[in-house]
Amino acid sequence: MKYPRLTLPLIMLSMLSLAGFSACDNANPVDMPGSSLVQDQFVIEITDTFTIEARSILNPRVQSRTTTQLLGAIDASTYGTLRADFVAQLFPSNNIDITDVTLDSVKLQLVFDKTGFVGDSLAPIGIEVYPLTDTLPYPIYSNFPTGTRYATTGFYNPNPGPDDCHGIGMFTAVGGAISTEASASSYRFAYANLPLEFGQKILNAFIDPATRPLFSEPDEFATKIFPGVYVRTTFGSGRVTRITDTRLLMYYQKRSMIENDNGVLVDSLQHLYSYYMTSAPEVPSNTCINLEMAPSLNAMAEQGRAIIVSPAGRDVELRFPIESVINAYENATASTLSLINTMTFSIPADSIANGRGISAPTYLLMVLSKDKDKFFAANKLPDDVTSFTAELNANTMTYNFGDMRNYLMEMLSKKEELKAEDFMFTITPVSMVMDDASSSYYASTGSTLSGMSPMVAMPAMVELHPKDAKVTLTFSKQQLK
Repeated sequence: MKYPRLTLPLIMLSMLSLAGFSACDNANPVDMPGSSLVQDQFVIEITDTFTIEARSILNPRVQSRTTTQLLGAIDASTYGTLRADFVAQLFPSNNIDITDVTLDSVKLQLVFDKTGFVGDSLAPIGIEVYPLTDTLPYPIYSNFPTGTRYATTGFYNPNPGPDDCHGIGMFTAVGGAISTEASASSYRFAYANLPLEFGQKILNAFIDPATRPLFSEPDEFATKIFPGVYVRTTFGSGRVTRITDTRLLMYYQKRSMIENDNGVLVDSLQHLYSYYMTSAPEVPSNTCINLEMAPSLNAMAEQGRAIIVSPAGRDVELRFPIESVINAYENATASTLSLINTMTFSIPADSIANGRGISAPTYLLMVLSKDKDKFFAANKLPDDVTSFTAELNANTMTYNFGDMRNYLMEMLSKKEELKAEDFMFTITPVSMVMDDASSSYYASTGSTLSGMSPMVAMPAMVELHPKDAKVTLTFSKQQLK
């Protein structure tokens, strides 16, 4: 497919103070990199427009890099039909109470934020839980089990026995809670009842001295005791829900002797619950995505419109006009001393109308196309040389990819040997993990980017407008005399 040819304005600003000011003068208005040049003039230069090439490309699978999963099914006329199930290996607890304990019931608990869904909050969604037949592969992708040995052998047991992890449940986005305190929180819960025999099997494995050490080794535990769960929807197509945690919940009775008000030991029976396993970053999990995009979306892509659809739908591939930028910069700074201060890139966007509340992705990653798979496989963060991120400004509907100066400097250093792989980028939606930065007397509290993964936790779509994008280059220069 040919790229549609679009134009991209490049705004080049060369900022210098008026003659007569020293670089160290307190009245110097220039405080950017490069302001130490001898300054004898103030120049603003705007170049001609540049050509940018962009197209929407299929993104049929994404690598799972998060414990957050998507569950449910939704249909929207301008989006398509999305069905999402998930598989998860669970991290076992190595601190289980076994003294005078009698199990009452066993449940799989799914945790979700009360606003973490798209669709009808009251639509009932049926779920069914099956045991996995083997450990999950790594890396694992959204089209699992396609491309793995499980595609022919089967990855779950459709005919589980009485002591296997198998159960059913139903939930709405209102959810249910295990306590009054929890119901007042921002999280909600969904449950599937599991056989008591399965819970007893896990408890017996912990009681057995020969297998208890496996509870401290998640991979060995998955191989020899319990590989994990497959959770799928059985009915309902009005909502998809973002599941943040998957937990094996055991309710039990514990008999003990306690001292009453008279100082006499009496027999006591407590009703308690405990988490025997939970999802965790240390063990693999994956959303199994089946997205049939609406014909209108595919038609937009065929028309050359730069649309992004997630999860596992479409990305945008663009050719960044770095060669034209370099030529324009060198022409504007001929016979001068110059220093590049910044180069920024922003691109406007529009939401794609739908009746299900599917919005534009909050974050986009722009990464060299040749590095995209390696970027996620190695759990990298943007380096502002080969990869950049942008957050949607909801007021202006613009994605700003920040300062690309380091990229420009890298390209200048190899301008005689530039290849297509140096300026072909893929723009894809991502989820970002932000950690609160520690505060002290000297520094205020902030957030630090600690992780990034392909966006699979929510459906999203947006149309980018490359023809209205802006590259702004700011540099300082001194005329040679």
